Amino acid sequence: MNQPSPAERLRSLLCSASSLDIVAASRRVSLLDGHAVDDAGRLTIEVPGDSALALDLSDGPLPALIEITDVSPVAMRNRIRARVTLAGGLRPAGGTTTIFDMAAADLTERGVTTYVAPAEFAAAAPDLLASREAALLCHLVDAHADLVSWLSRLVPVERLHGVTRVYPLHLDRFGIVLRLEFPSHDRDVRLPFGQPCVAVEDAPSRMLELLARARACRRRVP
Repeated sequence: MNQPSPAERLRSLLCSASSLDIVAASRRVSLLDGHAVDDAGRLTIEVPGDSALALDLSDGPLPALIEITDVSPVAMRNRIRARVTLAGGLRPAGGTTTIFDMAAADLTERGVTTYVAPAEFAAAAPDLLASREAALLCHLVDAHADLVSWLSRLVPVERLHGVTRVYPLHLDRFGIVLRLEFPSHDRDVRLPFGQPCVAVEDAPSRMLELLARARACRRRVP
C-alpha cells in the first residue's frame, strides 16, 4: 500500500476538520471546533445547550447525517478535496456532550464515492501527518514555491503537456500529491516517498529525498 486506506482518510479528515454540519430533525446545524474522535473511533460532538438541536435531543436519540467538506489549505481553482457523509444517530451523553453512533459512511474524492464500514473506521487510525498537513503544505507554498515546480519533474513528461500551474494538494506519510492545473481541467498525481514516514519529524527528510530525485531528472522545470 502506498497511500492511506479510505478508512484512514476518513479518520484523518475527522481529525483535521474544524467544522461539520449536522442534519437532524428537519434542520441543518453547523458546528465549529465541536467534535472529537477517540482511539476507539467513537465520535463525540459538543452541542450548545441553548441550541434548537439540544432541545430536540432532550426528547431522546435522533437519526442524523453528518457532513464534512475537506477544502485544500492551499489556494487553487478547485479546492474541494473530499466530501464525507456519515449516517447514524445522535444520543445525549450528559451535559452538552452528544455521541454519534455511526451506521454508514461515504467518502467522495474526485467524483468517486467509497463506502467505509463502521468497523473499518473504528479500527483505522488517522494518518500521522493529518494534524500537521495544512501547516506543512502552506509552508511549502509560502516559503519554497520553487520546489513545487521542481517536484513536477518526477511526473511522467507526457502527463505535463498543457499544464499551466502545479500545486501541492495532499501530504501524508506515504508521499505528496500534486495538483496539475490545465486550462479546462485538472489532474492529481501522487509522488511516493522512498519509505513512509514513521514520525512527523520524518516529513522534511522525505521531501528532501524527493527533491534530490527531481534534481537528478534532466528536464526543464515547467
